[in-house]
Amino acid sequence: MHILYVYLVGNDLTINALYDIAREGTQSEEEELFKVLSARFRLFARQRIWDALDSEEIVQDALMTICKEYKEIDFTTSFSAWAYKVLDNRILGYIQTKKRREGKVSLVSEADNLPAAEKDNPKQELKRKIVRCMRKVADTNQRYARVLNLHYQGFSTEEICDKMHLTRNNLYSVLSRARSMLEYCLERGEIK
Repeated sequence: MHILYVYLVGNDLTINALYDIAREGTQSEEEELFKVLSARFRLFARQRIWDALDSEEIVQDALMTICKEYKEIDFTTSFSAWAYKVLDNRILGYIQTKKRREGKVSLVSEADNLPAAEKDNPKQELKRKIVRCMRKVADTNQRYARVLNLHYQGFSTEEICDKMHLTRNNLYSVLSRARSMLEYCLERGEIK
């Protein structure tokens, strides 16, 4: 078995061959399978999802599913086809969720057609104004909008730095600029 493994590694080992070896092999052979899968999945996911954090999250989710289920399934065609289908389903789910969220955001603009009694409520007007300005900030710089959202949701500085791959000083700089942009928009109705 080990000779077969060395031979296949030397000749660009396919995912299906790695699967056959890993299913009957040791922990290190299973790790090799997931190392190759994760590298290929990252490339595949980055071609369809431009956000690096979201792309990595989807790849990790797909790999977890595959890791949990691959030893229990008897594949009639191909392990790699099944594995890529798992990843593809995660990507499609992400895209559908993103479209739904964008649809919900567009519903906020329909709030302008509310009855006068609801329009006169200062809190409702402030909420609409904040949503409009956050949308403008996101259109201008998604990183700023994401930092503002994470901070508003109560994430600590360390957690935001980890999620956004920022240093502490860089986070404070981004947060300051994002707040300035949001404040300017709330005062003037536009982004400078």
